[in-house]
Amino acid sequence: MSETKDNVPIKRSWRNISQEVTPRAMSKRGRHRQRMLWIKLGALTLLIGFVAWGVYAIVSSWESNRGALAEAVPTETVRDVTVLTNGVLPGDWVTRTLALPKDATLMSLDLATLRDRLMVHGQISYAALTRSFPDTLIVTLQERTPVARIQVSDRGTNKQLLVAKDGVVYDGINYEKPLIASLPWLDGFTLRRADSGGYEPIPGMPEVAELLTTAQIQAPHLYREWLIVSLSRLNDYRELVVKAQDIERIVFSAKDDYFMQLARLDHVIDQTRGALDEPALQSVNLALGLQVPVTLTKTPEELAKQQQQRAQQRPLHFQLQPSPQRKRDL
Repeated sequence: MSETKDNVPIKRSWRNISQEVTPRAMSKRGRHRQRMLWIKLGALTLLIGFVAWGVYAIVSSWESNRGALAEAVPTETVRDVTVLTNGVLPGDWVTRTLALPKDATLMSLDLATLRDRLMVHGQISYAALTRSFPDTLIVTLQERTPVARIQVSDRGTNKQLLVAKDGVVYDGINYEKPLIASLPWLDGFTLRRADSGGYEPIPGMPEVAELLTTAQIQAPHLYREWLIVSLSRLNDYRELVVKAQDIERIVFSAKDDYFMQLARLDHVIDQTRGALDEPALQSVNLALGLQVPVTLTKTPEELAKQQQQRAQQRPLHFQLQPSPQRKRDL
């Protein structure tokens, strides 16, 4: 029975007939749109190429034939150099440094080269030169601010240099002497020569600058007594060591808030001076948080004995006044 069913032929249908479908032909309007699309793409490519070539030609002409371009633009001889600065550099120094030719016109100036002449000096952190037609060159400067000073030996002579917040070492120009004298000295670092002939920036100066700036603003009475700031323990222990007039060693932590450390230092100094007549602090360690170890110049017994001796040797002063009873008798 099953064999009979298997031998029954499969019923044919029109669905079993293979049919080849011819793709729909593109209309005339479709071919026109496609042709216009290719034309637009080609035109856009040519336009981009022409623009790129034009920019290249202009830049190449500017670099290779600057003199001809300067002659094409009518400008007068440079008569004025206007200096805008946030620092102390005088205008005559800028003019001498630029060293413009007497017959130079604005368009004949190579502003990039002139800018490089200014940027060689470490006191300048930013310089921009712009033309103001017909005859004025405007020089805009931003100067570094010194926070410390160092002394180097140059060809057998000692030379004083200034250090900015970013560690740049430079010759100070036109600073007032009281300002320079108020800056603390730096110690405990290695000064390296740069390939340009100057010096490499001193590492660790951002931490030093933050401490000095905070002290100068928040505790000027303490800052005025600081003589030397040492960076010898900064890399290994993140500590700065300050030598003051009356205290040989003050240790600050570069990891903690400087304002709080200055407040603790001020409190320790006030307490010590209130108990003793003369400066007796040899060292103060502020790098241990709320615990502030101090070292005295002498033992407490010696300081107390010395204070008693001075009190005994101190002369007594009396102010004589006439007695009121004697006035009545007279």
